[in-house]
Amino acid sequence: MLTVSLAFAAWYGRRHGKQYALGAGMAVSMLAGTWFEIEVFNTPINVTMATAIVLLIVYCTHSWREIFKAINLLDVLITALFLWHIVVDVYYDGNPLAIAAQAYGQWMLPYAAGRYAFVHAGSLEKLSPVFVTVAAIISVAAIFESVSGINLWELLLTEMDDKVSHPRRRRYDWLYRAAGPVRHPIFLGIVLMTMLPFAVDLVSRQRDSSKKRILVSTGLAAVILGVGATLSRGPILCLPVSALFAVAWYDRIARWSIIILAMIGSLIAIVYADSFLSYLDSSESNRGESHIVEIDDRNSPQIYTSSRNRIFVVKIYGPLVVKGGPVGYGSKRSTGFPPRNLPGLPADPTVRERLGVVDNSYINIGLRFGWIGLVTFVCTLLFTISFALRFALVASTYLYPCDWQCMIAYAGVFFALLFEIGTVFWSYDYAFWIMLQIGAISGSASQVAQARTKGWI
Repeated sequence: MLTVSLAFAAWYGRRHGKQYALGAGMAVSMLAGTWFEIEVFNTPINVTMATAIVLLIVYCTHSWREIFKAINLLDVLITALFLWHIVVDVYYDGNPLAIAAQAYGQWMLPYAAGRYAFVHAGSLEKLSPVFVTVAAIISVAAIFESVSGINLWELLLTEMDDKVSHPRRRRYDWLYRAAGPVRHPIFLGIVLMTMLPFAVDLVSRQRDSSKKRILVSTGLAAVILGVGATLSRGPILCLPVSALFAVAWYDRIARWSIIILAMIGSLIAIVYADSFLSYLDSSESNRGESHIVEIDDRNSPQIYTSSRNRIFVVKIYGPLVVKGGPVGYGSKRSTGFPPRNLPGLPADPTVRERLGVVDNSYINIGLRFGWIGLVTFVCTLLFTISFALRFALVASTYLYPCDWQCMIAYAGVFFALLFEIGTVFWSYDYAFWIMLQIGAISGSASQVAQARTKGWI
């Protein structure tokens, strides 16, 4: 799969320009299962990571002058997150070289791949078709998996590992939850969500040819259906949230109507919290599997279900984030199911094991890197949305033929993901693509800044 990704990158770069090889190779690397890994110095490296490493090295040989041009706030935030990761983990574990490599792989590698793939003029025009084609292929395979229960990556290549528990049975006695080339259906839903801006970009640019418009609209529909094939409520709900965000940006009356309705809905959910939780429990495919858990001696026993796990995570691990202070507990102590060595976890090993999946990315980051790391991480997401909204006003000038619709799709998707990642742990299976898309927005920012500086427009 690495050979396929690099070969396609070489072919695409030769045909369309060497500056587009990086993005093309990254797109094709999505077709590799995230569990296709080798270990290098006790660090697992999958096909997407290896593709990014090789193509970034190649990029630095032919476009090294572009590396530090037009530095922006997202560059500063990601660099700060990368450096803070090193500081905290070296403070606790003291192996600077290995930790620096891991921190680079987690934050800088996917970000740099996205930034330099989209820093050149015409990047979206050249790369959107590749990303949408790959996402559509994955979506079709996901739809097949949802109907048949057969994962094509496992059938044709190699069986998925057990690092993440993958639900194999039908949901709602109806369809299977598709995982495609990642380890869990929720991860697949998030990955496909990050591809939606490319699909919107293609649709928005096809104004004349009806045949092409039908083709690209089919690609957009396939990606949406691929998200639906996961049968994961979070990613599926992200779709209307993203759409409503776009409508709210476009129309002032709709904006205030949506804000008011959202406030009313939130108030109802809070007032009728027990009924809301009971509804979530009844909609679970394993709704018969509930347990009574007792967190500690000071709290009365409570009902535990997979839906309520997110609430228990906040109750148990939220205070630990506060107690962890500005530096947190480090990656090693905060990793595992349950985390290996955190103070204040329930004494009962059965309860600790049952509540071990910390399904909240913000708490994951807060436990590992403390308040400073969490604030930096949240600011990165918020400024990504801010950048996309700002570029929506000038996209048709500086990012032509991309227009405002693509940038609003970016902003809407990231707005929805702000909520979604609060219900799932921060896994590299999907985190890589979130970081890559943050890099893509940063690359677009650099592209705009250079155009303004040089007076191209």
